[in-house]
Amino acid sequence: MSEENPYSNASRRLENITGHLNGTGYKEWRTLSPSQTLAVCTNRERKWNGYGYKDTFFRFDDKGTASLLGNRFGHFSSKEYHELRPWLEQTLRINLKTICLAQPTIVEIHSPEVNHDFYDAIKPQGIIISFAEQERLLHGHGVSTIEIYKLRYGNFNRLPDAVIWPESHEQVEIIVKAAQKFNVGCIPYGGGSNYVDALECPVEEEKRMIVSLDMRHMNRILSLNNENMSVTVEAGAIAKDLEMELRKLGYSLGWNAESIEFSTVGGLAALRSSGLRRSMYGDFENSIINMKFVTPIGTIKQSGHSISSPPIFSGPDITNLLLGSEGTLGVITELTFKLHYLAPYSHYISMYFPSFHQGLLFLREIAQKKVVNNLSGARLVDETGLQLVHGFNTATPTVTTIFKEVLKKYYWKKFKGLETGKMCLAAILIDGYDLSKIESYEKRILNLGENFGGVNSGYDLGERMFFMSKGLPYLRDFLLDYYAISDYLDTSASWSNIEALVDKVKETIVTTCRAQNVRPRPYIAVRVDHLYETGVSLTFTYGFNCRNLADPLGTLRRVDQVALVEILRSNGSVSHFTTGIGKRKKESFVESLSEPAIEIMKNVKKTLDPTNIFCSQNLI
Repeated sequence: MSEENPYSNASRRLENITGHLNGTGYKEWRTLSPSQTLAVCTNRERKWNGYGYKDTFFRFDDKGTASLLGNRFGHFSSKEYHELRPWLEQTLRINLKTICLAQPTIVEIHSPEVNHDFYDAIKPQGIIISFAEQERLLHGHGVSTIEIYKLRYGNFNRLPDAVIWPESHEQVEIIVKAAQKFNVGCIPYGGGSNYVDALECPVEEEKRMIVSLDMRHMNRILSLNNENMSVTVEAGAIAKDLEMELRKLGYSLGWNAESIEFSTVGGLAALRSSGLRRSMYGDFENSIINMKFVTPIGTIKQSGHSISSPPIFSGPDITNLLLGSEGTLGVITELTFKLHYLAPYSHYISMYFPSFHQGLLFLREIAQKKVVNNLSGARLVDETGLQLVHGFNTATPTVTTIFKEVLKKYYWKKFKGLETGKMCLAAILIDGYDLSKIESYEKRILNLGENFGGVNSGYDLGERMFFMSKGLPYLRDFLLDYYAISDYLDTSASWSNIEALVDKVKETIVTTCRAQNVRPRPYIAVRVDHLYETGVSLTFTYGFNCRNLADPLGTLRRVDQVALVEILRSNGSVSHFTTGIGKRKKESFVESLSEPAIEIMKNVKKTLDPTNIFCSQNLI
């Protein structure tokens, strides 16, 4: 028997809320205001020199116990992580008595370059513009480790000269036309959560005025079509705000990007991002039905069909050409997404495996044989990643729990082949409408895992695994206070190539760190993030103590560069589901392309933006 279709309930909720709903959706625009959403983020709530919310951060208390303050992450917030400090002291050699305090503010901010003709053209249109230093600083960077380090201990050579907040598609067209006419550079800005330096202004040879186009005032739901299961929104809507509004109506977008609290839907599209639940709902781009895209030569949009029609299979798909363009060709102003019914139940499963190899065999079986229909996400951490997972344990240790843990490890090693320092951890997320089916899927997964030496480790560890991607950026910033610098790289690999690639990249990072006089040995962990029939996406997390390094950023850049070269040499991709290319991976991205592909991209740029108005210099 198929799962219950919640269509009728969702339909009734829609009609009750909108009062009038027909095939064209809402008659009026609805604004996503803070009162309608959860944890809406503005610049006032964000750290100016770190990732995320001001009220969310790690600290050590008087006893040296780590905790994550704030209330943004449910039962993971305001809890003590008793195992985290000992692990950090052992692995990264941090010293609680040696603190590297961040500077209170950026001391030198250059005066803005003002193109008065451009300003005079847009100001009478009621367009909001600011030359304030604080706004320019907030819009001149993303949240990469290098950018956060410069905010805390250094400076930026170039910031946007002004920040503009368009409030409609028409205003964006006015701004871009004026920029084209008066030769002003534009860098689109969504939620500011970019991790590959894509928002930084180009320094070399760029003397024009540069404006940051902050799209977040364009955050309205334009239409919601119940019959066609689609929603059209302005591109500046924060992804989490939109998801919360849709959930009130019994719907979901299906994807859940790791930076969903901050990212705009337009930014996610420009990055070709993906999310936590892609195994069930597909990647972000699979949800897009249509979009509007403003370029210096005009607006691109699909024509000749309804904005909520099924895909058109006639000729090349122009939309896919624009997705992933990272602000280099124009700016997205409007998007239409397909919707999914909200699955009311989510369940986490976790299993220990004797080795990373056996964990991979387990995940490959799930991916290729479609073991469960409602698989939303799957993850696997290696033995060093597992140490960090254990560091996020919120349970208070007692004599009894410590004794039980010792017995458990003895039993696992003797009878299950699970040995500390070698075993890994897999986590599975299942969404669905029927609890009994979820329970049957859990049994099926656990039985399968046992065939590969797996041992059930429960719901809590599975949930913790998926939470960690939210908590790690806060931990990264926290560790900078103690002379520990960390970063990550994402890639993808075929099943037959995963272990060779992992070994070579790890070896490369260790060798490069040694050559850069990094002591002690760097921390390196690898995590499987997404499953495909042909392979997986991988994230390498690495960090090291930088207290005695003359140039910590130079060392980090060198490690990053060499690791990327090895990833490509080992047949991995230059990026995957979270980060994009930006300026950070630009050189490696170009290396990965053939000459004809590079020429195509250059010619598209010349056609759509002949005078380089969108001047971020990302991609190529």
